[in-house]
Amino acid sequence: MKLFGHSAHRLHEAKVELIPGRLVPTIETADRIDRVLETITARGLGPLVECRQAGAADLLTVHDAGYLNFLETAWADWTRSHDPALDGIGFVWPHRNRPPRVPEVIEGKLGYYFFDGVSPITPHVWPASLGAAGAAKAAALHLSATGAPAFALVRPPGHHACRDMGGGTSYLNNTALAARTLAADGARVAILDIDAHHGNGTQDIFWQDPGVLTVSLHTDPAQDYPYFSGYADETGGGRGEGFNLNLPLPPGTDWTGYAPALQAGLTRIMDFAPDYLVVALGVDGHGEDSSGKLKLTAGDFSRIGAAIAAAGLPRMFVFEGGYHHPTLGDCVFRVLEPSIPG
Repeated sequence: MKLFGHSAHRLHEAKVELIPGRLVPTIETADRIDRVLETITARGLGPLVECRQAGAADLLTVHDAGYLNFLETAWADWTRSHDPALDGIGFVWPHRNRPPRVPEVIEGKLGYYFFDGVSPITPHVWPASLGAAGAAKAAALHLSATGAPAFALVRPPGHHACRDMGGGTSYLNNTALAARTLAADGARVAILDIDAHHGNGTQDIFWQDPGVLTVSLHTDPAQDYPYFSGYADETGGGRGEGFNLNLPLPPGTDWTGYAPALQAGLTRIMDFAPDYLVVALGVDGHGEDSSGKLKLTAGDFSRIGAAIAAAGLPRMFVFEGGYHHPTLGDCVFRVLEPSIPG
């Protein structure tokens, strides 16, 4: 299995994020990639292929031009008005109504273009995000050209990034760009998101697209992040009605409850009969990962990987969440292992 990445991610390190009641050191750090890479290369995968950054034409297939312009210029805007020793974090997060308005000042723009306080602007967030998106595209091109599985080992994560809004430490939607790249010639693409949190950005981007099926297994958003997206009655809109499947799970769900939901998701995918499958590979469902509320074990990730491989679809994987360093690389490898060519 070929691995794709981009080294610019190492320069992007936020200092803090806002959680209920306090600012804390961010958990989305560069050494997440190190932990995964150390484990999977020790077990025979690799090396990591350094990819080109994504270009404007690529990004416009999944994101709004105004949002992209904001991301590209946000750090310069921030430092014109605020101390560059601080991360750029907003303090007002409005609902977009009455009608939506983009403020002129950066602290207002941060509130408009991000839906939370865990997604700071840093000096290197733009090149890091471009690199992650470029690696996801390269993995998709490899899959379409060869039919062989691929893994985009990237950060920042992407599945919370909407068409015109970021959040959840996601700035550009790497999983969505991979799917759009695969679908460029009319191929049918399914996305299976196994991160512990709903891929609200991916749902948003493909909400009206009948050519891309989105399936997400995650903790019930009535009780966990992102709270306002990921409910079972969200099934797509317009021509995309019926092409979005959310499978929310109660907090504390272990394999007993997870397995039937996974089977339901894979059954829907097989009924869709896609040409390609993109797996948003988050492992924050592990019971020791403090960012999630599921109770999966390392062995359960082997079962997830086996179920994905048994579907027999041409597939690729994009790294998303996962923050418990002692188990991070092992859980990722367990999902990938059944897809590694023999």
